[in-house]
Amino acid sequence: MYKHHYIFKLITFINKKNSLKKTILFLDTYSPKLVTWIFYFTLAYLAMKRDIRILYVGLIPLITFLVVTVTRNLLNLKRPFEELAFKPLLPHSVGRACPSRHAASSVIITFAVYYICPSLGIFTGILSIIICFTRVLTGVHYPRDVICGASLGIIIGYISFFVLL
Repeated sequence: MYKHHYIFKLITFINKKNSLKKTILFLDTYSPKLVTWIFYFTLAYLAMKRDIRILYVGLIPLITFLVVTVTRNLLNLKRPFEELAFKPLLPHSVGRACPSRHAASSVIITFAVYYICPSLGIFTGILSIIICFTRVLTGVHYPRDVICGASLGIIIGYISFFVLL
């Protein structure tokens, strides 16, 4: 039954292509780290400039992270590898799949960085798209999980940085 599910087929295909698997794992590992460092750099820049916007850029992603964490704990939805009984491309804990914290965090950071430096925000946005795809391609999230996470990041980011501020 599960062997016909598209996620199962996708992970099986990726596992057969070693260079593709390595590329996905590399992107899944280093894209979030790069987004995090861009975020830290943005905060450090604002701190050095004694820019009051550091409060918004620091607190809005933190609040988003907490909202997503509480939501996913309440929903406690299963991950694809749990439901479809396959080994994901990378080890991961079970449960609490939706919304994706990686997706929500990278998207809200994109908005925060864009608010300060649009060109760097666009680059961070590209990384966020890569993060969303790799979370599905590694088998740790369904598309639903990353769509929900990214949507929360978009809604909170747009309202916070472009409507309220």
